[in-house]
Amino acid sequence: PGILFIGSVLLFWVCWRLFQEIREGLERDAQEAMLTAGDLEQGYTGAPRKTMAGALISITIADVSMSLDNVLAVAAIADGDKQILVFGLGLAIVLMAFAATLIMKLLTNYPWISWLGLIVLLYVAGEMMFRGFFDINHGVGPLLGLVEG
Repeated sequence: PGILFIGSVLLFWVCWRLFQEIREGLERDAQEAMLTAGDLEQGYTGAPRKTMAGALISITIADVSMSLDNVLAVAAIADGDKQILVFGLGLAIVLMAFAATLIMKLLTNYPWISWLGLIVLLYVAGEMMFRGFFDINHGVGPLLGLVEG
């Protein structure tokens, strides 16, 4: 009980970070366009860039929460079958290892895909939170006595 709810909270945090990254990318593009149009001798005068430690922390937290969601999804599809579970997790690892570069190129060339991904993540997080809170057998609402089953 509570795994879906905790996973949804982590996924909402990932959505917030993704939203901030998309917004920062738009602001950075606008600043670069202004610099190109203006004096090219001034250089970058915007907000400080992210530090390596900040980027590593963001990536680690996002990876842990996304991995938890991935494991939950594969486990739900496997429905107790260990062979399907192992195959699904192996396939996910292979796809992420080899498709990451392709996905990054697509996101760079077509920024609207990031917004679409954010909308999908928000939907999934909302649905997970709803089920993680209100589910009679596994939700935290009935478990804590906040919602009657």
